[in-house]
Amino acid sequence: MRHISGLLLFALPVLAACSGSNPADVRDEGTTFPVVANWTATSAPVAPATVNGTLVVKQRLGFHSDASFVVTGPPNTAFQWRIFKRDCSVNVAAVNNTAATGLIVFSTTQAYPDVTLDATGKATVTSEIAGWLDSLTPYSVRIRPTATTTFTGVSPAACGNLAYAPVH
Repeated sequence: MRHISGLLLFALPVLAACSGSNPADVRDEGTTFPVVANWTATSAPVAPATVNGTLVVKQRLGFHSDASFVVTGPPNTAFQWRIFKRDCSVNVAAVNNTAATGLIVFSTTQAYPDVTLDATGKATVTSEIAGWLDSLTPYSVRIRPTATTTFTGVSPAACGNLAYAPVH
């Protein structure tokens, strides 16, 4: 009995210490994870298109990134955008998601809401994108007019290469 009582006396303070939560340690919202890298890109029009955009991506711990994309172009026009693995010099779709060559979309298509430009020809779209951009891999952001077919990144209306900057 004495042995059990001693264990209880030891265990109670430990359990009491664990029952409270330290707000500094609890992170259950994606935006509370620290930013570990910044990515930027300016997508330039591919003739004859006139659409362009500026992308800012804040990569966070927790396997996600916050993206903000400002797009300008023809008023009242809808566009699709995606981040692709490979730079703007690549203009062929990959045969599958593990191919060593060709364009591979980063994350899922649901991560990229369509952009509809207003009457002045401008729009800003934000998105949380699941995944981890690798600083040793080239990426590009590509824009095309909204269509019903799958966006493979080939022949975009605008393209820009992502630039990586670590957070110190």
